[in-house]
Amino acid sequence: METGRTDCLPARGWAAAYGALFEGRFGDAHALLASDDEDDSDAAAAGWAQVEALLTGAVRGEIRPRMPDAGSITGAMALFRWSEAAHIVGDMAGCQRMLSDAVQLAVPRRARVWLHLAFTRALLFRGDIDAARGALNAATADAEAPLAQRSVWCVRVLLAGLSGNPRLALAETEKVRAVILPARGYADSGMALTTSLGLAAVGALDSASEILRLGSGGAGMPLLPPALRAYAYDVLIEAAVSAGQIDLAEWMILDFDRVDLGVNEQFHAAREAARARIDIARGDRPGGMARADRARRQADRTGSGLVGARATMIIANVMATSGSAGPNRRDEPDAVAARSLERLLRSVSTAELRAWAEQRLASTSPPGAALDSIQWSSLTLAQEAVARLAAQGLRNQEIARILYLSPRTVEGHIAAIINKLGVSNRVGIARAREGATTIDALLLARMTARQTEVARLMVAGEGNRAIAERLAISEKTVEKHLRGIYRALGVAGRVGAVAVLVGTVPPVISGQLQTQPTLVSR
Repeated sequence: METGRTDCLPARGWAAAYGALFEGRFGDAHALLASDDEDDSDAAAAGWAQVEALLTGAVRGEIRPRMPDAGSITGAMALFRWSEAAHIVGDMAGCQRMLSDAVQLAVPRRARVWLHLAFTRALLFRGDIDAARGALNAATADAEAPLAQRSVWCVRVLLAGLSGNPRLALAETEKVRAVILPARGYADSGMALTTSLGLAAVGALDSASEILRLGSGGAGMPLLPPALRAYAYDVLIEAAVSAGQIDLAEWMILDFDRVDLGVNEQFHAAREAARARIDIARGDRPGGMARADRARRQADRTGSGLVGARATMIIANVMATSGSAGPNRRDEPDAVAARSLERLLRSVSTAELRAWAEQRLASTSPPGAALDSIQWSSLTLAQEAVARLAAQGLRNQEIARILYLSPRTVEGHIAAIINKLGVSNRVGIARAREGATTIDALLLARMTARQTEVARLMVAGEGNRAIAERLAISEKTVEKHLRGIYRALGVAGRVGAVAVLVGTVPPVISGQLQTQPTLVSR
């Protein structure tokens, strides 16, 4: 989230305060913030506003750049600092307006890249994902310095996450991870935070939690400026709750409560969302949903569509799994609950964030699939995480990269999963869910009559030899039909085909960009 080094900054005024903040010396930065400064330039005012916002989540004066020399490096960087202050205090509309004007100016490239990056981030938090893609392309073209390139990578993870592209998010995360660990200061922690939000957006919560903790200096996130910890704690608590570590989540919320958020509505919304996750995990669904609803409305008032959408997803997940009609309603018939869920999703601030929310909801609650069946509930948390990815057709190496495990550990988990589920192979994992042998007739319509017969037997768990015997054809003919099935479904192997046919993952439509992981078999 930031631009540069401290060794080129003078040891006085706002620059000294920023230098202390950059290195994680927040106490020193606070002390300098309280000191007098005779510099009344726009650059100094912008610097002080940025430091104060990062430390406290608020700015005492007005955020109103004068922009007399906005075309110079000094003026452009002052605009960048003003915009970051506006973003942090929750003036998302003002931040976006400021940057929208700024990126039109004739600004030197090494400053222009930071304006484009800030603009991209503001657009993503507002929920304008398509416009953010264009702004990031402009930043990428200007990113020559190593720090600028790294910042592009981490913002690309967030963009990929909100676009529903887990493979790109993962690939960019690997690049970020290689350069920010071990973390050294605010730049690394800010990039870790942005990356974690992108990973959380595609449901890779374990990975999001790990890179956030390591990239922010470990327990307590000592390198992450206090104001930004509100975003971070919500991600960490989401990951802990998802892993069933409710006691850890409750410990985190105690630590979160020690952060003084002042009157910053978007950060209070993030804290309410985190508390809602814990309430629901502890069994208080009505209370948790009501709290999440307050968080959603609070975030939307600030224009922070991303924070609001994350809070909305808390409610949507409960409604999708329990049939509840809303935060203040008792359980209702399925049709009523479905309409209530649809209305809730329509309340998400932008169409693009709504599309992300719908995709995330579909991926976590596939139609006709009950992941909490007796067999699946016998898996450990680690095994369930591996099983979910294996059921999507991912190879051991891909699963290992996503979960930050060794391929050998994944192999051990796969063996234990197969044993616990009582299946014979990875195809069985994709089928091991309630009602998972029902095949979508629309998918079969893409196939020939013989391919349909082969597909049905494959989903039933038959191997090539058994299929050949049942249909009185050769194994080579079975293999030919299987290749045709894989092409029709847009997958690369047997596990991926079964996963699509039984609804574990959506099919790939020919000619459209694939946003789900490529389906492969091992």
